[in-house]
Amino acid sequence: MQRSETLFTSGSGDHDGGLRGFWRRWSDDEYRLGYLMVMPALLLLVVMVAYPFVMSIWLGFTDTRIAQAATGNFIGFENYVDLINRSVFADKVINNTILYTVGAVPLKLALGMILALLLNRKFPLRNVIRGLILLPWVVPTSLSMIIFLWLFEPTFSVLNVLLERGGFDPINWLGTPSTALFSVMMVNVWRGTPFFGVILLAALQGVPQDQIEAARIDGANTLQRFWHITIPTIMPVIVVSTLFSLVRTFAEMEIVWILTEGGPFNSTHMIGTYAYQIAIKNAKIGEGAAVSLFFFPVMVLIVWFQLWYLQRRNAS
Repeated sequence: MQRSETLFTSGSGDHDGGLRGFWRRWSDDEYRLGYLMVMPALLLLVVMVAYPFVMSIWLGFTDTRIAQAATGNFIGFENYVDLINRSVFADKVINNTILYTVGAVPLKLALGMILALLLNRKFPLRNVIRGLILLPWVVPTSLSMIIFLWLFEPTFSVLNVLLERGGFDPINWLGTPSTALFSVMMVNVWRGTPFFGVILLAALQGVPQDQIEAARIDGANTLQRFWHITIPTIMPVIVVSTLFSLVRTFAEMEIVWILTEGGPFNSTHMIGTYAYQIAIKNAKIGEGAAVSLFFFPVMVLIVWFQLWYLQRRNAS
């Protein structure tokens, strides 16, 4: 009995000590300041990211329409089943999104790598040019798309004038299904290549030059040094930047909507443009939410693979 009372008293003391320790830490100015500094960012994430995301998941399972007095009825997976059975979505939207992403992201990565390697060399006005290459990335999309609307204009565009002078027939770049998807894809490549260029350029700055020099002395040529030293060193940056570009390209909306609005004949409709058309223009916000979240499980798998790869690399 006496031993039990001793244990109980000891446990209470530890509990009180824990509470006193917590209040002691909270009364510390630096400890409290840390929480206060994090709070605005956390609140912003909850309001601007977490709440809309959770709400969109819920809307995807309802028949909610814009201007309704309340959220629509819960209909389960009916929106998703309807999308699968819809020929425009199954035959056009899904195929266009995959082709657009698979075609644009590797090309942006390759061109960005070439750009980074060129900018990593010493030449006059190097810092100025490094800043200028970011212009396609930082210029507002609506402004830059006006230029491409002019470039792709079927009658008086620069591209068609050059084709005619070369003896070729002019092309209706954005008005023909066979060329419209390729045209918007090239615009995405133009806009996204500087992002890869700058990110990979920063990664190249961290490649150990002593290893490069040692490999050169041992007889390794430029390609061998690049493949066996540079690429393994910057591989985590390549993986993260490719994942970021993959998600952004997969959800592309602005470029395609401004240039073609998904036309002609739905030949350029993507997940983003189709979701906007259904949710906003057709006022079916529940169905539009289902469209935007249709590939969410695939994106989760891609993110999981990236995290798995980085953890495995760090462990090795």
